[in-house]
Amino acid sequence: MSEVERLKQTFSARPNALTFFETGLLSLINVSAVIGNLLVCCVVFKDRRLHTITNNFVFALAISDILMSSLPMPLSVITLAHGTFIYDKPVCYFQGFSVFTFGLSSLQTMGIIAVNRYFRVCRPNQYTKIFNFHTSVCYIVITWVAALFASVPPLVFQKDHYTFQPGKAMCLISFQANIGYTIFVGVLYVAFPLSVIIICYVLVFLSVQSSNKVFKDLQKHITMLRAKVEEAKVTKTLAAVFAGFATCWIPVSVIDYIDASNGEPKLSRLVYLMYGFLVYASSTINPFIYGVMNRTFRRSCGRIVKGLACKRE
Repeated sequence: MSEVERLKQTFSARPNALTFFETGLLSLINVSAVIGNLLVCCVVFKDRRLHTITNNFVFALAISDILMSSLPMPLSVITLAHGTFIYDKPVCYFQGFSVFTFGLSSLQTMGIIAVNRYFRVCRPNQYTKIFNFHTSVCYIVITWVAALFASVPPLVFQKDHYTFQPGKAMCLISFQANIGYTIFVGVLYVAFPLSVIIICYVLVFLSVQSSNKVFKDLQKHITMLRAKVEEAKVTKTLAAVFAGFATCWIPVSVIDYIDASNGEPKLSRLVYLMYGFLVYASSTINPFIYGVMNRTFRRSCGRIVKGLACKRE
């Protein structure tokens, strides 16, 4: 029996209680992701104080998460409920393609956000030349084109490159099918943006610490210091968003490379189930991070929720 067949058999033979628990948990993640990210979009759109270049990227990130939670994620909920993938190959290709595309676009968007923070805090004189409304839209389009550049070729040139993976309860790209392509994606689409993000945030926090020391006892620079502190708060929130994303996707990447090196999925179903939940949880956590760390967002979100409650009454 192959490893894939073993995982299929284990998946379909789950006790009813386990089936109910897994389906219920992913359903909760699904609903939370849709509602939370819709709130993010509403808050950014309605609150004029949040109409900033940085929040254009936050809005784009929320859109990507909404697409992830409204298109491929429900298919996995249904798959968990049935114990098998009940759809035909085109739907499988669509799910694998969409998960890959939305995941890559989110990471590239976070890379742009980190660069945005670097110029806003460390190079403010150059900021408006590089980041304005029109350029931010261009950057967002570029991130999606880049994501499609990686996710479309397997769909077109490689037969059955997107396959159902029973351990993960979803259709995904089979990285072990082409090691060269796996290395290409890993270096250009994962390692490079991760490196850029980490370097940018380290430089930003070093700059903030240095500025605090310089301006600490100079009252005439109090306005400059407050602006720096405010930008630091925004940066901390966005760095936390990246940390949450990395917490979800780094284990996913490690599992992918283990499978690629083994040539087949040899890990336990529990590991692969965690993989699937981490992929989808990455689309759920951002609204909670904004709510905890951003007071303006939290208050705006509260007003929107209260307004909806009053309308129902």
